[in-house]
This record gives sequence, C-alpha cells and structure tokens, in this order.
Amino acid sequence: MFAQIFLGIWMLVRGLCHLFKLNFLLRKSVMHTLSEEELASFHRGLVLPYILLGMTFIIMGIVESKDILSMPLFLAIYIILGAVSLTLILINNKKHSGYYIW
Repeated sequence: MFAQIFLGIWMLVRGLCHLFKLNFLLRKSVMHTLSEEELASFHRGLVLPYILLGMTFIIMGIVESKDILSMPLFLAIYIILGAVSLTLILINNKKHSGYYIW
C-alpha cells in the first residue's frame, strides 16, 4: 500500500513538473531534439497522463488496504486505468519523437 501511494505521489510530482514546464526530469536528448514550441507541446501532452496515473496509484492503494473490491475486479480496474494512462504517454512520445519510447 505505501509503495503505491509513494509511487502515486511521484507521478503527481512528474505531472506538476510537466504542468509548470520544468525540464530537470527530462533527458538531454529530448531537450535537444525538440524545438521550444514542440517541447511546450510535449509538456502539455504529459500533464494529464501523469496526474491520472498518480491518482490511480493512490486511490487503488487505499482501495486495496480497505479491501473494498474483490481481487479480480480490483485487478481489472487497475489494469484498465493504468493502460489508459500509459497509452496516452506512449501516444505523446510517438507524436513528438516518432518513437513510442525515447
């Protein structure tokens, strides 16, 4: 539970860094490859997925500790919500770099 909550907080921090366009969490290759306008668009495209992923980790960690859902339902919801966020991240990478993963 605590690992999920801390991972969720880390994803929220990454989302806020992209919201405020802070570059210290980006690779140098990303900053050199993209122009200033593309980099701003890249940041905008990652705000929602990282915040959604962070909220998913935190909420599902709490739900797991309270044992509210059955295990198959919990895993199905967790996989679906995580897959949506990761798909948005991969689409944004493909849009700006031409590759799914940098």
